[in-house]
Amino acid sequence: MENSFTQQIKSELAEFLAIQSKRFPQEEILKIDLHCHDYNSDVPDELMGRILGVPETWTPTQTVLDTAQSNGCNVLTITNHNNARSCYKMLDQGQDILVGAEFSCTVPDFKIGIHVLTYGFSEKQEAKLTSLRKDVYKFLQYAHRHKLPTIWAHPLYNYKGKDEISMAFYNKMMLVFKRFEVLNGQRDTWQNMLVKNWVEQITPKEIDKYALKYNVDLKLYSDDPYTKAISGGSDSHMGIFTGQTGTLLHIPNLQERLKKEKASDLALEALLNGSMAPYGTHQNSEKLSVAFIDFFMQIALYHKDAGLLRTLTHKGDSKTKMLALLISNGFAELNRHKVTMKFIKVFHDNFSGKSSPKISRFIVPKDYKKIFNEANRIADARKLNGENMISEFSDVLNSIISEFNNIFYSRLNGKLKKLSGNTEFENLNWIDVIGKTELPSDFRSLFSPNSSNWKKVWSRKRDMSNLDISKFMDGLSFPLLASVLLAGANFTSAKVLYNSRPLLNTFSEKLGKLKHPKRMLWLTDTFNDKNGVSSVLQEMHREIKRRNLPIDIIVCSNTVEPDDHLIVVKPLLEYTLPFYKDQSIRIPPLQEIHNIFFENDYDRIMCSTEGVMGMIAVYLKNAFSVPANFYMHTDWLTFASMTLKLDKHNLDRVRRLIRTYYKMFDNILVLNSSHKKWLKNSEMGFSKNSIIKTAHWADENFYPREKTKEEVFGLSSDHKILLFAGRLSMEKGVMDIPFIYDKIKEQIPDVKLVFAGTGPAEAELKKLLPDALFLGWIQSNILPEIYSAADLLILPSRFDTFSLVVLEALSCGLPVVSYDSKGPKDIIEHESCGFLAKGKNDMVNNILRFFDEKNDRKIFSKNAIERAKLYNKKDILDTLMTKVGL
Repeated sequence: MENSFTQQIKSELAEFLAIQSKRFPQEEILKIDLHCHDYNSDVPDELMGRILGVPETWTPTQTVLDTAQSNGCNVLTITNHNNARSCYKMLDQGQDILVGAEFSCTVPDFKIGIHVLTYGFSEKQEAKLTSLRKDVYKFLQYAHRHKLPTIWAHPLYNYKGKDEISMAFYNKMMLVFKRFEVLNGQRDTWQNMLVKNWVEQITPKEIDKYALKYNVDLKLYSDDPYTKAISGGSDSHMGIFTGQTGTLLHIPNLQERLKKEKASDLALEALLNGSMAPYGTHQNSEKLSVAFIDFFMQIALYHKDAGLLRTLTHKGDSKTKMLALLISNGFAELNRHKVTMKFIKVFHDNFSGKSSPKISRFIVPKDYKKIFNEANRIADARKLNGENMISEFSDVLNSIISEFNNIFYSRLNGKLKKLSGNTEFENLNWIDVIGKTELPSDFRSLFSPNSSNWKKVWSRKRDMSNLDISKFMDGLSFPLLASVLLAGANFTSAKVLYNSRPLLNTFSEKLGKLKHPKRMLWLTDTFNDKNGVSSVLQEMHREIKRRNLPIDIIVCSNTVEPDDHLIVVKPLLEYTLPFYKDQSIRIPPLQEIHNIFFENDYDRIMCSTEGVMGMIAVYLKNAFSVPANFYMHTDWLTFASMTLKLDKHNLDRVRRLIRTYYKMFDNILVLNSSHKKWLKNSEMGFSKNSIIKTAHWADENFYPREKTKEEVFGLSSDHKILLFAGRLSMEKGVMDIPFIYDKIKEQIPDVKLVFAGTGPAEAELKKLLPDALFLGWIQSNILPEIYSAADLLILPSRFDTFSLVVLEALSCGLPVVSYDSKGPKDIIEHESCGFLAKGKNDMVNNILRFFDEKNDRKIFSKNAIERAKLYNKKDILDTLMTKVGL
């Protein structure tokens, strides 16, 4: 179901197109696509394309012209980048064509690159225009003097450095341009309608105001500077959508004039007069996705290695060059895979409108028959028009991506099951895995896997020689490579389309129209598991739902049920790693989440986990150019040290990996002062403005209950109850408890230790503490009774980033003794509602002080309740909403 924002822009477009279609008598209209490309657009503006040495398209000229005519165009042009070679060639062959080109020009005072569509020039004039491209003002003045109509192409998609484009730039451009492209077939409807609204709001008063401000002589650019004209063009590079978006040109007495004059001359006349009206359809990212998929197919088929030296010495930063090397190597790898290349050839032919021969369908492997049949639907879709073609393309591509995923993950699951009997694989540990993240830094070692340095980096305690990687990848390579290629095209299309999102938001604010809704998607790998992150997110979801906030949580799970503000996607694969059995790894369908983000108009991200959903959060941030926040629930460095027992060398690796990952986000939300300080230190290097301190709150269910120790624990009221609530694991410090308990029992014989929780350390604790009471995992609705019946909560953890259990206990009037560390340190007021201990012996002393008969435990209980009240969910959530821009 479409959301209201999409409905709004579609309705506005439909009304606009209806008006434009009725502006001129149908019998006096020429139909032209004023913005389209063929193979002579061979030097892209995008730096990445220039580094890779690829043209913007390999599409033949005749394909472009044929497609335009099939979509009803009765006058033709081709607007390649910075040249009109194709137009001149067609003229030499006797084809009537309007000479045109899309010139890349610079606005010198703003240092911004823009595209200017220009028509009707000669080869000599093209040379002069080319010489003026570095100064758009001189370019436009020359064009005006020689009666060469110009159009500012896609005004909201320009080329600028890191700085945002200001509205001052647009205020000046409105003075020097007469014609504006308001419908671009490769831009989404939101962007197009913003341009349309901007042009409609230009008034003579504004023009005079800014002409005076910027000292612009309007007559140098137009004979009638107060009248603006609007156009449309497909901007098609692959020849698929040429003519589906374009411009209606009005020529009075057209039919009679066509008997004596060329259509191209009449089109030029209409452009000069501004007698034009755009036509087109609603579009989002689908057209661009299709275009990039076909473009990637063509790169795979025709690309040649640009050369390492050329890549390294090319203009651009090191990050861009490194990415170019990775892309180049990726396509080189594709060329080595014959099955994948055959698929790519078939796919490209389908996009060109060629169905595969029927006989070839019988030799396609059974697993791929559905994909093969779906691909042939693409060729059939070429016969459709407008939105029907796009809809069919979208359905086919989603189906093909889904099918490739099913094949890949089904096969991968089978191979992983076979590995379960492999002793070396089953005995893998975190040290083995983290060691694999390193590569040798010298070239000789890198390119000589048998070198001593390589062996040193990859050496491990156990022999892994019987894990044959090439055999493992057999049957996986083709669906994996094909899926990556399709996913890469979808990512690139979204990236190109939404790269200017900050500008679009600024523009809509300035216009006071078409403001994009503010909505956040919150990604997590866990929601109903038995861990603290799940508990927090469940409570967060309840409050989001109760207040109907513009936030949706999304989780990948087979067991969670969807709800309001809770989206559930089914995993393609669920697997428990042998070295981390506490949490299953669930692989979600990337394309489905991509579509969900797009269709629901989210404009920001929150992420709570560093797993697969965490990487998808990074993907979405970069694809849709939205701000992304990371909610830091877990202290992985402490976990790696205390639970995984990693040495200093491997801990440094973990720290660098954590830093690299968190740096991918705009803001990090932390739950304690220690983490805020740690992230700001020289080792981590985060700016203080990117670190946001937040907090949790206890559920309203946590309040004091009238429960006796006998009712809850089966113990007499004389017993002093020490309670531990939480996961029984090393990082929680539970192995300190036997020492502490023994020392306390020497002084207080009637003390009793109770554990509420489960975990990997449970069996060992039962051996060490045979008289302790183990309650197992307790549902949250029962926990308040346990807190209310206990005397003191003990928390020997240096791991907790916040410790919700502390807040829950305090809310029930239960004082807490904890180590003076991270989350608990910020919550507990020492000697008021509990104690903060420096170590085990100090914790023993504090517990003994608490149970001293002189100590008034009721005051501690009262203070605990008052302290917990300060963690108010409304205040916490309101602050969070403000910090993330909602």
